[in-house]
Amino acid sequence: MKLAELLNERKAVKEEIKKIKDRLSLAVKMQEGDEKPVEAPDELKNKLVELYARHGDLIVKINRANMDMKIDGKTLMQLIAERDQHIAIAGTLHDIAKEATPKHSMFSRNEIRFVPTIDIKRIHREADNYAKIARETDNKIQAANWNTEVL
Repeated sequence: MKLAELLNERKAVKEEIKKIKDRLSLAVKMQEGDEKPVEAPDELKNKLVELYARHGDLIVKINRANMDMKIDGKTLMQLIAERDQHIAIAGTLHDIAKEATPKHSMFSRNEIRFVPTIDIKRIHREADNYAKIARETDNKIQAANWNTEVL
């Protein structure tokens, strides 16, 4: 099975866990006078426990594969961490540049005018560079996910 298939299965299991939790939340109580709940809470609970066990197994397999697979001398786990770091930096820099951009919302001449303390264009370029590195790293990760066979 390919690593990408395991990742897709993990996502499906997480979605199923959420659905079962929602159904269980509705099944654990009923209106007084009703004979039985719409669904059996014990069955839903058991299904939830099975799904959590499957989710745990998938996480272990995925993490092992991420530690075993190497690209350009780095593990897939390291590349994932680097990608996430670059995404976070790019987002923060874009937010900073947005915050520093002057807004033309003066209502009268007595209003306080704010001016940027940074070079907004430079910050945007820097953020774009981090975003580009994150995209390139993600491309390597996605290629590895579809080429890595997991036992």
